[in-house]
Parts: sequence; C-alpha cells; structure tokens
Amino acid sequence: MNTSTPAGRKRLALMLALLVAVMPFSIDAYLPAMPQMAAALGADIHQIEQSLSVFLLGVALGQLVGGPVSDLKGRRKVALFGLAVYVMATTALLWTDTVAHLLLWRGVQALGGGMATVTVAALVRDRFGGREAAQMFALIGIIMMAAPLAAPMLGALLKNLGGWRAIFVFLALYAAAVALLLYWRMPVDAQPPRPLGRDFVPAIAANYARVFRQPQALGFLFFQAFSFSSMFVFLTESSFVYMQLYGLSAHQYAWAFGANIITMMLFNRITAWRLRRSDAHRILLSGVAVQFACNLALCVLVWLWPLPPFALLLALLMTSVGTQGLIVANTQACYMSYFKAEGGSANAVLGTLQFLIAAAVGWLTTQAHNGTAQVMPLMMLSATVCGMALLWLFSRRVWLSRPDNAFN
Repeated sequence: MNTSTPAGRKRLALMLALLVAVMPFSIDAYLPAMPQMAAALGADIHQIEQSLSVFLLGVALGQLVGGPVSDLKGRRKVALFGLAVYVMATTALLWTDTVAHLLLWRGVQALGGGMATVTVAALVRDRFGGREAAQMFALIGIIMMAAPLAAPMLGALLKNLGGWRAIFVFLALYAAAVALLLYWRMPVDAQPPRPLGRDFVPAIAANYARVFRQPQALGFLFFQAFSFSSMFVFLTESSFVYMQLYGLSAHQYAWAFGANIITMMLFNRITAWRLRRSDAHRILLSGVAVQFACNLALCVLVWLWPLPPFALLLALLMTSVGTQGLIVANTQACYMSYFKAEGGSANAVLGTLQFLIAAAVGWLTTQAHNGTAQVMPLMMLSATVCGMALLWLFSRRVWLSRPDNAFN
C-alpha cells in the first residue's frame, strides 16, 4: 500500500480504523444486553459490569506483550496473531453459562484484541511524524467513530433478534473479516523481523526503560489514561443510570449513548481542521478545559438535583465524553513524537497504563455504587483532575517553552 499520496493515507487510515474499532465494538455492543446477561447467568448486574474492568485488564496485558514483540517481529504478524486469539475466545463466549466463564473468556478475548490494536499507533509512528502523525490519528478517529455510534444500536438489535449471545457471533465474524483484510492489505513492515533470542526479555526491558527516561512524554501518557478513565466511568455506570434510574429501554439507551459519538465526531473534525494551523499540544488544552468544565458542572448538577432533568444530564455527558475527539489524537501525537525505534514499546506502555488505570477507576466506581446518579460524575471529575495534575507535573515545559519543541 502506497502511503505517500493522500488517497493511500486515507486507505491506510480506513484499514487501521477498522482494526481499532474491534475495541469499541467489544465494549459498547453488549452494554444494552447487560440486564439480560445478568438474568441469563443468574448474576447481579454489577457482576456483569465488572467484566468491563476484566476486559481492560486483558487489553493492558495484550498491549504490554504485543507492543515490544511487534518492534522485533513486525506489526503485521502480531496484529494477525492477536486477532486469531480474539476470534477463538469470542467463539468460546458463545457457550459460557456462568459469570466466572464470562470473565475468563472476556479476559482472553481482550488479550488478543490488545495485541492486535497496539500495532496501530506504532505503525503510524513508523511512517509519519509530528503534525502529519496527528492528522493521521485524527483521520483514523473520524472514521472509527462509526463503531461506538453503531455498536449499542447494533447490540440492542442483535439482543432482540437472537439474545445476548448473538452479539458475540457478530464480534467473532467482524474480527475474522478484519484479519482477512490485514492479511491481504496491511503494509509491509518498515524494518525486517528480528529473531526472538535469549536477549528478547532484556531487549524489551531496555525499550521500556527508554520510554520512562522521557519524563515530558509521561504527562501526555497519564492524561490520556485518566481522560479515558473518565469516559470509562460513564461506560460502567451509564446502563444503570439511563435504564434503571431514568427507565430508558434498550433502544432508547442506544440512541442516548450514540449522542456521545456525535459530539466526539464533531470534536474530531475540529481537531483535524485546527491541525492545519496549530500544533497538537495547543489543541489538547481545549479538550482538557472542556472536559474539566463539563465534569465539574455534572457534579454540581447532581448535588442540586439527586435525579436531574435528563436532557441537561445528557447534554453535559455527551460533551464530556465527546472531548475524546479533542484529546486522543493530540495526546497520542505528542507522546509518540518522543519515540521512533521503540514505537511499539512506547505505545504498549501507553495502552497498558491507560487500560490498567481505567480498570482500577472502573472497579472503584462499582465499589462506590450507591444506587444514585451521584457516583458517576464524581468519579469522572476525579479522573480528569488526576490527569490534569500529572500533565502539568511532567509536561508543563512543552507549553512554557517554544511551541516548536513539542515535536522532535
């Protein structure tokens, strides 16, 4: 695939977006089916919610392994192997009949998905740098937004047609189709594969050590992790708040969930437009400010009204979650600009910490659950504030020095 032309870059972005979309499909498609899954498996809905945290832990482990291996063996081989593991585990989920089996195979499914998707940012970094890389991440994000928009609606439809297991049939077929596409169209790796000899583990350790010797990069890493955690709190609690507190049906929930993707797509378009004239680190500040303001407003709202007007709650939530469109592409571009040879390892660190932190925050959210709408905004604000503090602690020099220093 020729990536030197605009058309070639768009084809590459489409292919990588289809691969990354495995993640939102895996998480969002079964959110409307959680009450049905809980009834079918004889479990409490909050036990089913914990499968989200297990999934993120599996993704983190998959990225931790897949990133450095892709630096040595190539992005294509690791992506295909990860998708094979994902399809196998998803098939096993069709026969699960207990919560324990659900958690086990969701973890294995996530392990394969993490290994596959960690190659995306590394592949972009292999071929692009600076503002061009940010534009590629934004383009991938714009295309990929169709997945979280469609996933809850598709999940609700599949649940009504064939029960919650039909959702996992779709996930297995989708991942298999993406694997075939990658097999035929994924670009040849920029570097030839290297053998996994006795120095494999020391080589991985050396790559990870180089990542942590770039303190300015860590601020972008931690902010993306905690910003994602803020959104993950919403994913964890939204089915309870929307469907049980406000009484929405599965289809109504899917439409309300889709509203978040509309704002995310809008902010993604704003990112792509502003990157023509500005740098990623400047655009990132807009996302930080908007997310903080929305989460603070949500906390005030639920403090004043234990069950606030749904339209107002929805507007603030869709804006807060939508700020991922201003944040993800820009934090990834800023962070990955510090790494070249160890791009896979660097992206593995980013993905691993992002999903580990989100899993921990999601688990804390389930533990703090008290049957009200107040837990969700409080946890969302706490995650954003933690990310802002770490961004300032590690990366403030990027803004205090000349803008040209933001990208090497």
